[in-house]
Amino acid sequence: MRTDTLRTGTARKVKTPVGEILTFAAVAALTVIFLITGARAITGFVSVADPNLRYYKAVVTETDDSLLALPDYGGEREFGLQIVNLRLTEGPFEGRNTVARNSVMPDSYVKPSVGDEMIVSVDVRDNGEIYTMLISHYRVPGLLFAIAVFVLLLIVTCKGKGLRALFGLVFTLVTIFFFTIPRIYEGDSPVFCAIFTSMLTAGVSLLLLNGYTKKTLASVLATFAGFCAAGLIFGVFSALSNLSGYNAQQLGMLSYFAANSGMRLKYLLFAGVLIASIGAVMDVSMSVASAVYEVRTADASLGVNALFKSGMEVAKDAIGTMSNTLILAFTGGALANLMALMGYGIQFNRFINSNYIALEIGQGLSASAALIVTAPLTSLFAAVIYSGRFVKRDVR
Repeated sequence: MRTDTLRTGTARKVKTPVGEILTFAAVAALTVIFLITGARAITGFVSVADPNLRYYKAVVTETDDSLLALPDYGGEREFGLQIVNLRLTEGPFEGRNTVARNSVMPDSYVKPSVGDEMIVSVDVRDNGEIYTMLISHYRVPGLLFAIAVFVLLLIVTCKGKGLRALFGLVFTLVTIFFFTIPRIYEGDSPVFCAIFTSMLTAGVSLLLLNGYTKKTLASVLATFAGFCAAGLIFGVFSALSNLSGYNAQQLGMLSYFAANSGMRLKYLLFAGVLIASIGAVMDVSMSVASAVYEVRTADASLGVNALFKSGMEVAKDAIGTMSNTLILAFTGGALANLMALMGYGIQFNRFINSNYIALEIGQGLSASAALIVTAPLTSLFAAVIYSGRFVKRDVR
């Protein structure tokens, strides 16, 4: 049972539709299936890592920084060799003290202090001695804090819909990490996996959020159209620019993995763009569909043209803000690389034609173009769908 508040301020009890219950049950079942099959696939991966290595948590008890020094060219940080005394706090060697030689380098700056919790690799030698190496700081508390704040704000702000959105988010994460990645790693088509993942997670998220309603139908149709537009635009761009998965930054490492797993690299880049674009496209489609829904709710006499015009006003704002958001997201994610390129004094011709910049710009513009297609189509679909017999029980 759930309580629906009417615009008059009164409340009534509405039975949860059978279709909605079945949807939640089906999504939960699919989540479990992905978890089980994905976990089995992951444990069966052919790993290139040393099978004897294990990773455990340890605490720093003492450091020797006497071999660290500022580089000749100056700077804010010291580099060199750091001797770190550790006490393992988990695993079969819990409580055991060990020493790690930590190379503090510019490209992997890990310089712990006394009391810091670290993740270390432990390699057991033939004589029973253990060899440890610092990997990273232990960041689980920070991650748990961020997750707790996110979940709390989501539920407090959105209440029931927040729980629905959270369920959809969990399903999306499980699908990506326990279905998509294992399937691509084992040699399945990256494009097929990306299409399946994007359509499945988008459809499930929208259904969980609003159920089997006209709003969901309009948003799903527009999301599919925008998704196709993103794929088509980036496909043409990559063909004209001679770009493929072989131009990815991690190609050297991925090529080695592919030789042992059957992974297909050529279309990996295209698959990534498809998955990356679905979120923004779905966001815009639902925003516009909800806006048109509210306009229709306020004035049920409005026809297709009036609803479409109202939706387009929202669509224009959505296009402007989301396009800007994508560019800012690109700049934020690439800021360190952009600063490095500037420091090298790379000329414009080399800069704009480099693999990294071409890929980033192509992805960003393809996603932005897909938004421009999605927003007006959502307005059109919503106007046509809502102008029929209005369903007052539509979930907002």
